[in-house]
Amino acid sequence: MKELSVVIPAYNEESRLPQTLEVLRKLCNEQALQWQLREVLVSDDGSLDGTAAFVNNFAKSWPLLKLVNLPQNQGKGAAVRLGMQQAQSEWILIADADMATPWEEMNKFAQICEGFDLVMGSRALAQSEITVRQHWIRQSMGKTFNKILKSLVNLPYQDTQCGFKLVRNDASFRKDILTKLSVDRFAWDVELILQMQKNKKRILESPIRWSHQEASRVRMFRDSLEMFFTVVKLRLRLK
Repeated sequence: MKELSVVIPAYNEESRLPQTLEVLRKLCNEQALQWQLREVLVSDDGSLDGTAAFVNNFAKSWPLLKLVNLPQNQGKGAAVRLGMQQAQSEWILIADADMATPWEEMNKFAQICEGFDLVMGSRALAQSEITVRQHWIRQSMGKTFNKILKSLVNLPYQDTQCGFKLVRNDASFRKDILTKLSVDRFAWDVELILQMQKNKKRILESPIRWSHQEASRVRMFRDSLEMFFTVVKLRLRLK
């Protein structure tokens, strides 16, 4: 059974983390996961609510749970990077705090990850199961962003932004890729994929179950523009 660290980036997630962590703990206790879960790292991005206090309190009854935190808000990419830097297992699962992708989907990844270095959950494949869809404006903007990616950096994937990704945490990843990551905000996924490609890592896009959750941290127009300019900079830097 493969060893796994789970990294959950969190910013002001005091209301959503209780259910998310309770479900994960229950699955772990029932041995319903096809992984040896070594640690669950909540990477707190300088939250202003009770996120950190809740995680520390929850960890008293679940030793696998650990809090790592940034002193102030820097962005999801910075939180993910910090969590990956702290992770100790041979595999790292990055998952959003809203549980939009059910935890059970990690079992699917356990069955298909051999031979790959990055397995990306995708909402855009024919076999993907979307139970609650985003507003049509968000869907359209997501599709437009992926078209821009294909034209700018030639990424052949249908969904780069899904918050459910599995990374092989080997020496090559930590030395050649993790040390090169620098995007602090929402385009961190694109940078990770581009660095994986640059280092000739094996990438698989996998269909998942997914359900849209309200209270998204993404501001559609402002953050989309920011992601666009970040991708342009990445293209120039990695060229």
